[in-house]
Amino acid sequence: MFDKETLKKYSTQTIIAGILMALLGLVGVFAPSLMSLVVVNFLAWLFLFSAIVQGVITWKSYRNSFSAWLKPAISLITAILLLFFPFEGVAAVGIMLAAYLLVDAYSSLSFGWEYRPNKGWWLMIVNGILSIVLAVIFMIDWPFSSIVLVGLFVGISLFFDGITLIAFGLGAKSVSDDDIAKDKDKEENQQNTKESEQ
Repeated sequence: MFDKETLKKYSTQTIIAGILMALLGLVGVFAPSLMSLVVVNFLAWLFLFSAIVQGVITWKSYRNSFSAWLKPAISLITAILLLFFPFEGVAAVGIMLAAYLLVDAYSSLSFGWEYRPNKGWWLMIVNGILSIVLAVIFMIDWPFSSIVLVGLFVGISLFFDGITLIAFGLGAKSVSDDDIAKDKDKEENQQNTKESEQ
C-alpha cells in the first residue's frame, strides 16, 4: 500500500515539516492565550479571503442571484465578527476545535492502522487517542477556559503531529535500497503471474 521508494524520497521534507509543526506546537503549549488569538485571527483572514474570492466569482457569474450572494456575505460577516470580537470568537472556535479533534482522531487512528507494520505506526495511534482525550476535556470545560484551551490544545495537537511526522520521516529514511528493490521485484512477479494466468 505504501510505496517505499516514494516514502524515502520525501522523508527529508516530512522531517522538516514535523520539526516546524513541533516548534509551532511548543509556542501553543507555552503561550496558549497568544496561540488562541493567533488561531482566531488566522480563521478571520481565511474567511475574509474566502469572502473576496466568492464575491468575485458571484459577481462574474451569478450577480443577479440573491442566494448566490449569501455565501460571500456570511463569510464576510464571520470574518468581521472574528476580527472585532476575538474573545467571543475563541469560544466559538473552541467548540469547532472539539469537533476537529474528533475528526483528527478518526483519521489518525485509521491512517496508523493502515500504515502498520511500518516503523512509527503506533505513534499515529497514540496521537489519535490523545485527540479523543483532548476533545472530551475541551467539551467538559467549554466555554469558560476557551482562551487558554484553544491555544493549548492546538499547540499539543501540532506538537504531537510534528513528532509523528518526524518519526515517519526517520523511519522512511531508514528504508534501504535493498528493500525498495525487493518491493519492485515482488510487484514485477505479481504482474507476471497475473499476465500468465490470463
